Amino acid sequence: MAKDKGEKKDKKAAEKKQATKPKTKRKTTDKWKKKAWYTIIAPAEFERTELGHTIVEKPENLVNRVILISGRELANQPKKQHFILKFKITDVTASKANTESIGHEIKESYLKRTVRRRASKVAIVSNFNSKDNKNWKIQIIAITDRKASRTQKTAIRRLMTEAAKKYFGEIDSAKIVDSIVFGQVSNKIYTDAKKIVPLKRLEITKSAIQIGK
Repeated sequence: MAKDKGEKKDKKAAEKKQATKPKTKRKTTDKWKKKAWYTIIAPAEFERTELGHTIVEKPENLVNRVILISGRELANQPKKQHFILKFKITDVTASKANTESIGHEIKESYLKRTVRRRASKVAIVSNFNSKDNKNWKIQIIAITDRKASRTQKTAIRRLMTEAAKKYFGEIDSAKIVDSIVFGQVSNKIYTDAKKIVPLKRLEITKSAIQIGK
């Protein structure tokens, strides 16, 4: 019996010693050390301007990421601050992430300010092919100077559709967004549409390339 008590005492002492034994620290890896900085570059149509910087561990994870930037930030043009341009990263070379333009939109707050009483808003949303046969979904809004009749609205929609088909058909896909935001496409459609009824403004409010169409 005395022997059993001694064995139990030795067993408890061993367990206590094991419990108080300091734990071995696990080696931790600093994930930040594995990451690298990359410069996001606009396509040639936008003079390969820097769009920003990002840090990532695997550069392939950057591909297909969408970047939003205002016209003011991109080109230092305050009058273009209501334009939001969209770029998608296509590939990574060295420390640079290259992009392509995939669309744009105009801020809702800006659109609300352009519509006044005793005026009509005429809109179309349609798909148009670029010169190189890429499909784009485009939204165009015309604000009349005074109330337009139903017949006039129908005529404006038809004319905007025909004009957009003509002008976008003359532009390569890569230059669509640049032509909308910084070019003369809106002015050309405006010039055609105002022949029907006086217009206060015409804006191409949204554009988006249709992948696989």
